[in-house]
Amino acid sequence: MTLSILILIFGIFALAQFAVSYCRTLLIAYGKAEISPRTRELASLTSHHPNPIDFARLMGFVRVAPDPGDDALEIGTITSYFHALRLARVISAPLSNRISRWMELELAKCAYFAAVTLDRRLPPILNR
Repeated sequence: MTLSILILIFGIFALAQFAVSYCRTLLIAYGKAEISPRTRELASLTSHHPNPIDFARLMGFVRVAPDPGDDALEIGTITSYFHALRLARVISAPLSNRISRWMELELAKCAYFAAVTLDRRLPPILNR
């Protein structure tokens, strides 16, 4: 029984580590893309890097934009990552400022991901 529980715990930690690595890889890949001025204007983004508070609004735009059908898994994964990070930041904020700042940067990367995803989904005629 104890061995089964140990194997289960090890499997959960391995899966969590893989999920975090996958999310961070997606954020790095999308972080290399530029957001068009038209998308920044449409989404009312004041800077080139959206704030974490913009994530929900940007994802709302993504949901109503035309769906190319190839990014649903990525969107779901990053949305889950965003919510998990937000929860972890609330829990860890009183414990460590450094961890809280790192999580804030990761949340900002999630918002940038949402902006790039919106930019990809907009018809090319709107991005001129």
